Amino acid sequence: MRLMASPYDAAHGATAIVIATEWDEFKCENLDYRRAYESMTKPAYLFDGRAIVDKSSLQRIGFRVAIIGKGDECRLKAFQ
Repeated sequence: MRLMASPYDAAHGATAIVIATEWDEFKCENLDYRRAYESMTKPAYLFDGRAIVDKSSLQRIGFRVAIIGKGDECRLKAFQ
């Protein structure tokens, strides 16, 4: 495990972001997800386990987004 200085450092070169907390700092209005996306390996995935992000806006950036823990329908449609 490595501790990173910022979410942007953690996203650099990564294939996926997993949100496992409801902390405000990870909500779309508080984090520049476009900046994170630009430094990631593509395709870039985002898994939101707390339903705190705006799926549509992240998909417009280019992320493949899944709001996890919301039932089979969401999971089946996540990457279409």
